[in-house]
Amino acid sequence: MEKKNAPAAVASEPVASEPVASAPVAAEPSPPSPSPPSPSPPSVAAERVASEGGASKRGSSVNWASLSADGPLHQIGECLLANEEYADTYSAMRQVCRNWRSGLPEPDVHLDEWIMLHHALPHVAEFTFLQLGTSRYVTIDLSEVHTRYYFVGFCRGVIVLAQKYPPHKIRLLNPLTKKYTMFEAQMPSVLLKSVDVIKSPTMVFVTAHYPSEIGWVDESTPTKDIDKGWENRFSIKNHCLRCITPFNGELYALAVDNLEHGRIVCTNVQLQQRASTVKMETLISFPELGHQKFYLVKSDGDLLLVLLVSVALAGRPLVYRVDTTSRSLHPVSNIGSNAFFVNYTRCISVDTRVYPTLRPGCIYYTDLGYMRVLS
Repeated sequence: MEKKNAPAAVASEPVASEPVASAPVAAEPSPPSPSPPSPSPPSVAAERVASEGGASKRGSSVNWASLSADGPLHQIGECLLANEEYADTYSAMRQVCRNWRSGLPEPDVHLDEWIMLHHALPHVAEFTFLQLGTSRYVTIDLSEVHTRYYFVGFCRGVIVLAQKYPPHKIRLLNPLTKKYTMFEAQMPSVLLKSVDVIKSPTMVFVTAHYPSEIGWVDESTPTKDIDKGWENRFSIKNHCLRCITPFNGELYALAVDNLEHGRIVCTNVQLQQRASTVKMETLISFPELGHQKFYLVKSDGDLLLVLLVSVALAGRPLVYRVDTTSRSLHPVSNIGSNAFFVNYTRCISVDTRVYPTLRPGCIYYTDLGYMRVLS
């Protein structure tokens, strides 16, 4: 897979001085000789940039820092914001100088379609994010954040943090704008399995290994004693909860019993809007699929249930589309050019046309080290 670095910041570029043609001088008639071509006039765009930058049209370099917001600076910013792939470049432009920062409005940009790659010593404070749709990546140094917070996870374009010192309150950090969303609730003192974020309203969801449960808070949830768990929790006796997945404003998860029979559970966030009144309930049960390993994947605007079919159920479909309105499952015969990476913690779908080293229509079971082709 070919990785592409983030575009470098725009460097100052001198405007070439233009030669001035001498006026013709009368002379005795002589045989005509070839004359050098006359220089072409400067383009309108070049003259405008030179004028905006405060430089003369002939011979002086452009003062890029003095570009005004109503000129090329604003147009470049709009082009960058039109594609989420370059949201980081827009944020970098606002950090070039004071004039650019005031001339470019601060938008609500996030790395929604990006994933965070593994980071470790000695560069533990450097976070690298990969754009799934283009294979482009960007590395952001968050050293000042690392000294004050524990890293919990990355999802929906924000980094979930917890204060290093009691009461360990939750913070959401936009790595592009370096802006925080403050929560009063503390991060629970349990062994976390995964974390996710829902926006509008903003809520943080976590799953714990033991006891197996899902908890959630919003910005108004009060601080509790560090030894007390969150009040808003969901669990099913003798069931393991896994694969929490935001989809269309709700959170979905798989609940699997000791015999590996599964069901899909979901929230009612859009109805309640407050963490204190949000509930989770069973959306679909599917005992007919038997003893299975199940995964939830978002792909091309659909929520999909992916199976690891055992020998006893050979011949059954591997993938089902989850109809959240009719609460039903519909078999999917192929996944096109996509490839799935599935795991109990997180699942992703990527386009093999962007990553040609991957096999189209293939499911990679990363927790098992197993690959299966969907025919």
